[in-house]
Amino acid sequence: MTRGIRRALFILFCLVAASGCAQLAVQPPTPAKNFDRSIAREPMCGERFFITLFASQTTPRIPRLSHSWATVLRVVDPGEGQPPIVESHTISWMPATLEIHPWRFQTEKGVNLSLHDSLNHALAQGEHVSQWGPYECRPNLYYRFLIQKQFLESGQVGYQCLDTVGEAARNGNGCDCIHAMTDMDPEFSRNRYPLIRFGDSASQFVVREIRRRDVLINPNQVHCWLNPYLGPDSYCIIHRER
Repeated sequence: MTRGIRRALFILFCLVAASGCAQLAVQPPTPAKNFDRSIAREPMCGERFFITLFASQTTPRIPRLSHSWATVLRVVDPGEGQPPIVESHTISWMPATLEIHPWRFQTEKGVNLSLHDSLNHALAQGEHVSQWGPYECRPNLYYRFLIQKQFLESGQVGYQCLDTVGEAARNGNGCDCIHAMTDMDPEFSRNRYPLIRFGDSASQFVVREIRRRDVLINPNQVHCWLNPYLGPDSYCIIHRER
């Protein structure tokens, strides 16, 4: 058995073990989970909100060369004949070194990348990138997302690829790219988002979760007209519906 195969089997074992420990792992104390959606203001005239999710991975799929992230958008129609005003925010949680070590069970400094930095890094690594959406969402999802982004960037939480074991699981001081998004979910724990899913399958599962809840408006409608304002159209991206 070669060293590469042994390492791959070790990582697979860790992923399976971590998915089983998710229910016992301590989560970072994000205020986004307790966000009171009743205090979110009603949209102004011409104001709409959207979310789009991304994933990157190689073929074959390798944990250290995969990533999941999301972007929310606030879009305001200023009136007839004027282009929309588009404001976007991204959660793309990575180690500050941008080098993922799946077998490292200590937290390290994390960094929240912009959408374009995420795309450029993934493509430079030889990963293909997939996009789901944009979907129109309710304001409470947008505002919860902003609270989670602010929490990640506050320095209170680090990065750990397998965050349901090791230091992150004991102390609740770290998370991976997937849980950086889903920890704000008030309905489910990390047990709902096991780490045996990563790359495309992780983002695809998150899309399925938000589509089946009352957080999207017309969940089967994709608003591709937003991509020129967001920027992904200038990259080689696979646009997925499911």
